[in-house]
Order: sequence, then structure tokens, then C-alpha cells
Amino acid sequence: MIEFVPVMLFILGWHPDRPGDISFERPTMLFTTLAECEETGAKIAERMSAGARDKSGARYDHRCLPVPAKSEFEEAIQQLPKKQR
Repeated sequence: MIEFVPVMLFILGWHPDRPGDISFERPTMLFTTLAECEETGAKIAERMSAGARDKSGARYDHRCLPVPAKSEFEEAIQQLPKKQR
């Protein structure tokens, strides 16, 4: 069986005049390849930056990361108190 690891897209927003004020969003979509995520993320970030140019002046960028391995989720669940599992 081939292991499938989906890729998550994150959009980061910031304003040059407020460097500590950063927005971080994860659109509710997953991708089957890093290339597909990168292409879509670049388009979304550019569209958001263009839309904000004449309004807030915010800038946007994207990052694509693989979903953590199942073992990481299982390990995190084991760290929860028993009554929360």
C-alpha cells in the first residue's frame, strides 16, 4: 500500500507598518501534491495582496506543509488526560 500524505495550505498576512501584527489562516482545503498546493497558494496570496493594495496595504504569502504523520496524532492523544480521550 502506498502512503498518501496530504498537503495543507497556510496563508500569512502582514502590514509593513505593523510588523508584529500577523494573520495566519488555513483555508479548508487539502492537496495531493506539493506542486498543486504551491500553485494554488501563490494565486490566492497574489489575489489577496492585490485586493488589499488600495485598501489596507496588507501583504500576503503562502506556505505548504504536509499533514503530520498518524503517529504524531496518536502520540498527542496519548498525552491527553484519560477523561479527555
